[in-house]
Amino acid sequence: MDRQVFARLQNAGLEVLGWFTGSGPTVTEAFQPVVHIDATPVQRIPANAIDSSRRVFDAWKSHARDAAVLTTDGSFLLTVGLKYDWVKVRLTDTTDISALRDPEGELLIVARSLSGHHVCAVSTEEGEYWILEMDFHLQ
Repeated sequence: MDRQVFARLQNAGLEVLGWFTGSGPTVTEAFQPVVHIDATPVQRIPANAIDSSRRVFDAWKSHARDAAVLTTDGSFLLTVGLKYDWVKVRLTDTTDISALRDPEGELLIVARSLSGHHVCAVSTEEGEYWILEMDFHLQ
């Protein structure tokens, strides 16, 4: 695994389980409809809100659980950029997704269920954090 990817995920408090080699939507297939100009967030959190990092994580985790993105042990697939495949990770007691911000301070994560049926994302849009969801109907 790329050392920078591994370190970035570990710094966010995620347990890195390895590259995902299964089937389902690719990173690009999941990314495009979810993080799209016409996408409608299921929740918005002001970026300048007190404790916005914690609020974003709590909201994302709640939506990811409800959308069946997270397994019972907290595992899911995560994209670390369009040039990489899915990475299988697990939440820990120290997970802080705000540590996944890019160098410009933007937060963009796309998480996918192991089955590939569900995606839950966070993006920074117009001074807000948007929680976005998408279901995929696989054959």
